[in-house]
Amino acid sequence: MKTLGEKFRILRQKKGVNQKAMADLLDISIPAYSKLETSITDPNFSRINQIAEVHGLSLREFLDVGEEGVSEHIQIIEQLKEKISQLESSVIRLQSKLIDLYDKEDQRNKNA
Repeated sequence: MKTLGEKFRILRQKKGVNQKAMADLLDISIPAYSKLETSITDPNFSRINQIAEVHGLSLREFLDVGEEGVSEHIQIIEQLKEKISQLESSVIRLQSKLIDLYDKEDQRNKNA
């Protein structure tokens, strides 16, 4: 998972601007913005929201920045869980058939 500073840098680079331009947009000094981007300073909620808005993102979209591979892994995990569930159902069905076969064989042996 990316740090907030890494997310700030990714968005700034995607926007194609330097730290001075971002600092100006946020109405803060260049060193203050640099400290946010390098995670020297932890931003408060309103600053995170402000940065997301500057980039035209909702807070949820902002939090997903740089995490594209993570959502792909989550999707794969969900598919694997579904496959496991299907296989478990098959195992249960086969166990039931096996029990039925043993019961039938047991009945034949008692009748013989």
